[in-house]
Amino acid sequence: MNIAGAVTYDPIGSSSATSSGPSNVKSVRAPAGTDAMAISLESPPIRVSFDGKNPGPKHGLRLVGPDHFFAIGKSFKFASAEQGHSATINVIWLRARLPKHGASS
Repeated sequence: MNIAGAVTYDPIGSSSATSSGPSNVKSVRAPAGTDAMAISLESPPIRVSFDGKNPGPKHGLRLVGPDHFFAIGKSFKFASAEQGHSATINVIWLRARLPKHGASS
C-alpha cells in the first residue's frame, strides 16, 4: 500500500498537568474540535489511557519522553509511572487544516 499526502495542523489550545505518582491520576480534556495532539514529557515516564479508565502498571500506554504525536483529539488520563517521581506533561491541541479543493496554482 502506498499512501501519499500530508496533513497540516493548526494549534487551538494547550494544557499542562503534573502527576505526583502512579496513584495520582490526572485528567486532561481536549477542546472541542481537536483532531490531534502533541505531548511533551518533561520528566519520568507516564502511563496514559484514552478509554476513560485509570492508567496503572498493567493498563495504559507507557510513554517515555520527550515528544509524542497522536492523530487523535481525545481527552485522556495519565499518571507518573514511577513512585515518588512527579511527571509533568505539556499538550498542544491541534485542528487539521483542510486542503483547499479546486484552487488553481
